[in-house]
Amino acid sequence: MTAYHWTTDDDEVALDAITVGIGDDSSALLELDITPAEPLANIYWPDWISQGDKINASMEGPYPVEEALRRAESLCYLWAYNRVVIALQDRSSWRREWGELREIEGLD
Repeated sequence: MTAYHWTTDDDEVALDAITVGIGDDSSALLELDITPAEPLANIYWPDWISQGDKINASMEGPYPVEEALRRAESLCYLWAYNRVVIALQDRSSWRREWGELREIEGLD
């Protein structure tokens, strides 16, 4: 299994990748004694040329995280992007059952 490149920097963008952005407000909700819901994810892709066809930048979601990852991998394959990357609010919100993250943060 390939480990995902990842970032917590909202300004870091991978122009060769489908990005799965995972939001998680659990820590803030727990401080207010509110039970957090499962985290959700959006999928974003930049403009891309695939086999001579232009893919326009767009976004989908929200999805449950596992579904977003499957969808992103499918789109990556279909449109021949180079990879899927992860954008997180906080590194601690990543769950091992979703896959592996690279040890060092960054999309390069």
